[in-house]
Amino acid sequence: MNDYKKNITTIAIVLIPGLLMNLFAQKSVELKYDVNAGDKYEYKLEIDQDIVFDAGGQTMALDQLMNFRMTSNIEERTGNEYKIATTIDAIKMTQSIFGMQVTYDSEDPNSSQNPMAAKIGEEMNNIIGKDYKMTMDEKGHVTEVDASNLSNDEVINNISSGSNFAIYKDGPVSVGESWDGDVKPIENSDMKVSMQYTLLKLSGKEATLGLNGTISSNNIDDQELRMDGTMTGEMRVDVNTGWLIESVLNQEIELDIEQNGQKFPATISGTVTTTSEKK
Repeated sequence: MNDYKKNITTIAIVLIPGLLMNLFAQKSVELKYDVNAGDKYEYKLEIDQDIVFDAGGQTMALDQLMNFRMTSNIEERTGNEYKIATTIDAIKMTQSIFGMQVTYDSEDPNSSQNPMAAKIGEEMNNIIGKDYKMTMDEKGHVTEVDASNLSNDEVINNISSGSNFAIYKDGPVSVGESWDGDVKPIENSDMKVSMQYTLLKLSGKEATLGLNGTISSNNIDDQELRMDGTMTGEMRVDVNTGWLIESVLNQEIELDIEQNGQKFPATISGTVTTTSEKK
């Protein structure tokens, strides 16, 4: 009996360190993009925000809910570099101000019967079916962006927000480890984002990242724009491909809105939810 207990103890002493090493090994991973030319992903982007601004001494509040459906196509992979084209397939926008609600839906022609919705449609319809292209490496560093087909500032700013892609650290990262990454702004975007990422959890084929970022103005052609804000939330990504599964980011922004040559202070509070699925 004593020999039996000794054998069990010996086996435990041998196995436990090995099990612990495996457990610790599973809590670190190298995150990177690993997708193939021809792969396609469908994005659904929802922006639920409140915009409060002062105009002529009067405080106004605009509630805005925007839904975008987009398709990203991996056009080319050369080594560890990717060329990606993202097409805007559909847009739905609901705005409420002064007790009035207006809904524009690119997939519902009847929504344009409302004159205010038709006015929104004049601008939005110009970007339906249009794409923007970018080149990035396996760690998410964007080296080139072409958004010349897009003219809407709200769309461009949300593309620049960093809700679709993460910037990954070189080499393996462990649970609890943090790293910094600046989201490259699109050339004509008003905003730029500096982000800190933290690996919060590894679970099966998913990694959960914590995001803590600051938003500032991306001054174009020496134009001075006041914009300051924060962005916090979480992002789930596929460990094998590095691709986004879901992100939920809360934004708080203070800025100046310019209209008819006048600037008005404004605040934007909202949540940006993005999901992605391979087609």
